[in-house]
Amino acid sequence: MINLGPGSIAAYPRINAAGQVAFSMVSGGRAAGFFFDGADIKEIGAPGGGNVYVAGLNDAGQVAGTALNTHGLENAFVWSAGGGMVGIHGAGNGRSHGLAISKRGVVTGAFSNDPDGPARPFRWSAASGMEDLGLAPGLPWPSTGRVLNDAGLIAGVATIDDEQTHAIAWTRAGGTVAIDTLGSAESEVVAVGANGEVSGNRLASYEDGGDRPFLWTRAAGMVDLGTGRGSSAWVNAMSPGLHIAGGIGYPDGRQRAMSWTRHGGMRELGTLGGRTSVARGVNGKGQVVGFAENGAGAMRAFVWRAGSGMLDLNGAMRRAPPGLVLEHAMAINDSGAIVASSNAGLVLLRPDGGYGGGQVRGHLLGPVMAAASVRPGEQLQAKIGFVDDDHTGTRSISWSWGDGSGQAGKLREAGGAGTASASHAYASPGSFEIIVRVVDRDGRGTTVSHRVDVTDSADNKPGGESASRLALPGLGRTR
Repeated sequence: MINLGPGSIAAYPRINAAGQVAFSMVSGGRAAGFFFDGADIKEIGAPGGGNVYVAGLNDAGQVAGTALNTHGLENAFVWSAGGGMVGIHGAGNGRSHGLAISKRGVVTGAFSNDPDGPARPFRWSAASGMEDLGLAPGLPWPSTGRVLNDAGLIAGVATIDDEQTHAIAWTRAGGTVAIDTLGSAESEVVAVGANGEVSGNRLASYEDGGDRPFLWTRAAGMVDLGTGRGSSAWVNAMSPGLHIAGGIGYPDGRQRAMSWTRHGGMRELGTLGGRTSVARGVNGKGQVVGFAENGAGAMRAFVWRAGSGMLDLNGAMRRAPPGLVLEHAMAINDSGAIVASSNAGLVLLRPDGGYGGGQVRGHLLGPVMAAASVRPGEQLQAKIGFVDDDHTGTRSISWSWGDGSGQAGKLREAGGAGTASASHAYASPGSFEIIVRVVDRDGRGTTVSHRVDVTDSADNKPGGESASRLALPGLGRTR
């Protein structure tokens, strides 16, 4: 395991074939972008220090996304460790959003030359610059390119009144066209296959009220994939080889993770003993990841594969830090490396025997164990556990309490594992982020955080865990 970053997740993380990860975390009141190159974590800086939302990552380590520029407007970008951040925008002082990047470094998204004008889909490359893809005939509304493949197909949506979306696709030969051949009330795209297939979700009618997954091909048009035994279903991800992952919904509120292939059709993947599970990612080898409730109703990260079924990733870790809980697996590459949220922040799980024999970066930190709330003047007792997997030893540990004060912590270590503790009293009410940094003897630092509310009417619960919950639209819903 590798601790990638503390805080709440601002956008779904991306992982490439080399096990590099691009992600955005909310910390200190802003969303910051980061890139893990396989050994070290670098921040993706934004002009003016604004928010950075990562949206795409290719195998060359190029990151695409959206940043707040020096004018206070959204600006699409492409970033690399060697080239830094390159802004993507049209003429004038308009807005742009970067949403996906291909292996060849082609970026798509939406732009407007007028800050208040309608959006139009674009294609950008370093060689050709910004290209306006135009609007689909019969859909004269703001449009966005959302996904693309390496063969040149871009898919996206046209949006009516900021709510109703209709699926579109663009190719060099055919231009921008509407691809909803089923007459859906609404449709949206999620992923593109290697041969130009498009998957997404559709609403057949407003009276029906349930999402339905589709697969579009140039030959067959849009094909409804059904809802299995449920009343609704949806796509969250698709591999280039057309393995779809998502969920199935039932009228009583139950949800089940779903897998669909051309040969096997739609199947439910089960749960970990609870009512709900949802699949969030899939790789080219048929491994599906997501979250599922266990028998106690707690959310746990899972990996699923045909023949072996659903596995709780918390039981698959070789040596987990004390108190760690993996909550939601969100991305997986073909080597089986998984990015997941946990109560210690965002983490990367790498299979033993891969990526240099399973070597890790720095210590492995569990969550900060502390109360979620205290009263002013009351001592907050905090503790953290860690694993020194490569037995380098620990140089230092520091506690920053979020109110301008900090201290070194008491440290105990033996046999490649350790704990640290500290306490602090806050003088006045407020919400504070505690940041703990552990540095090994090679100088590699790992950080986790915990938020505490200081109120006069606090209902204190000692021993509580920090929780880096997903700060993403739709988590409470199916998507």
